[in-house]
Amino acid sequence: MITKKELGFVKSWAKNVPYPGIDYATAALEKLAEALEYYEKYYNNKQYELVLSNGEQISFEILNKNLCHLIGIDYKNLTGDYFDLYRQEVLGLDYIPRAYELLKSIVNNFDAVLEYDYNHYGKAINYYRVMVKCAIFEKLSDFSKFNFGVINFDKDTYQRLSNLQIGSNSDKFLYVQSNEPSAPYFMMGILQEDKTITTPDVDAKYVAETLIAPTNTSDFFNSQEVVIPTQILVTTDEKMEKSEASASEKIALLNQYKSIIREHNLPNRINIYGDYESILASQSKIKTKTK
Repeated sequence: MITKKELGFVKSWAKNVPYPGIDYATAALEKLAEALEYYEKYYNNKQYELVLSNGEQISFEILNKNLCHLIGIDYKNLTGDYFDLYRQEVLGLDYIPRAYELLKSIVNNFDAVLEYDYNHYGKAINYYRVMVKCAIFEKLSDFSKFNFGVINFDKDTYQRLSNLQIGSNSDKFLYVQSNEPSAPYFMMGILQEDKTITTPDVDAKYVAETLIAPTNTSDFFNSQEVVIPTQILVTTDEKMEKSEASASEKIALLNQYKSIIREHNLPNRINIYGDYESILASQSKIKTKTK
């Protein structure tokens, strides 16, 4: 279980949080290694295309250059001058690596990384951040289950209604139930790469920007349009796989959203018009053919 105390440490510098102990640090690095495996299995060199219930179609991917940040490693800090010796002596790097290479070096030098943070005041890794971010990534690593919804996020609406600021510039948040009392939903923020593209026949392309475990669930749903995925296409250089959400999967997501807005007394902003229209059009074709 992730505690509020751990969540409170996520945004802090590694040197400013208490060392969690060797067992916790070991478990966090094990989760980091697992997250890297999940990435290479589910995301590396793959593009996801989502057909949403409002009729929108988007494509998104997780770029390997962004993975380091997403799962809790502070690339900018670890490639700064202060950690020159760390990179050389702990990671075996005598140059500034790219983000994905840095991440793999940390995983490949597991024991040396643990030993350094155990013995040094100037910690290299915030293990709380790694643990939380990897838990989120694991929940959002496989989209074949159709167990996630999508918030079409308006930052101005969020900040106006919640009186809170948010650093993320994500246009959408993919959310999934976490089973964590402190943060009931884990979210992946995705950002449109090029907002100048408005051609109707070209899918908007998004990249993953952030992973969050908000404790203020209601603020993220309040007066925000919510949609559910109806189809998912996964494309690699060799093949394309397509899957469609079943009626029971759609109903489960709709009931989940209904539960959220009832619990927090929020307006209903679900948009399933596109999916409903598609179903009606499909049924109409079937009836026409049988005449």
